[in-house]
Amino acid sequence: MRGYWVVATMAGLLLACSSAATNPSSTSGTPAGVAAPDAGVATNPDGIPYPGPPYGHVARSGLTAGNIIQNYKFLGYPNADESQGLQVISLANYYDPCRKRYNLLRISVAGVWCVPCNEETDAIVADKATLAADKVVIIQALGDGPTMGVGATPMDLTAWITKHMSNFTEMLDPGLANLGTFFVASAIPWNGDIDPRSMEILQSATGWSGDLNQDLELPLGEATATSPYASTFPSCP
Repeated sequence: MRGYWVVATMAGLLLACSSAATNPSSTSGTPAGVAAPDAGVATNPDGIPYPGPPYGHVARSGLTAGNIIQNYKFLGYPNADESQGLQVISLANYYDPCRKRYNLLRISVAGVWCVPCNEETDAIVADKATLAADKVVIIQALGDGPTMGVGATPMDLTAWITKHMSNFTEMLDPGLANLGTFFVASAIPWNGDIDPRSMEILQSATGWSGDLNQDLELPLGEATATSPYASTFPSCP
């Protein structure tokens, strides 16, 4: 199955979009559409502190554990519910060492102009029941708006949710301010699969293979097997 991911990643590049987006720099505070560094939460819904540091960007490779992903913060709409306005979404919200809520967290990055990103988003929406049954949660960050290399705005996010009738958490990462260090911005979508028990990075790949269930098979298996971070898990009832 590991070989599949190498092939799928390379093939996915053929179904990936080219992007000139770069990480924005700001000398006057937090860029527009980006959550402030001190916003959000540092504990999970059960009050358990987020793991780490140190943090990194390396995914699991064979028996070698992947790095723990940083507790990034975004502005967005949990479950695509716009009625409460933009909310701060922290990765700590999805930290689940006792596996009470989730088996796998997938973080997806898309751009409005990117055709494969649109196709993948429709597949996520259509597969909601299966994802819920497998306790897989997907959150998507919109990096670009309709123009390549131009960071997504709240208006872009609203239009994206409306277009796709999103039924999962949608958020902003304009200019890839948070997630741009995980992949080359010339190929999106990007998907990072995270073990909610430890927030270990299991997979990191660009491109859209066209088969969501097959893409999730390996990381879901890894996230429900014995974790290399098991000794760090808190006691669970």
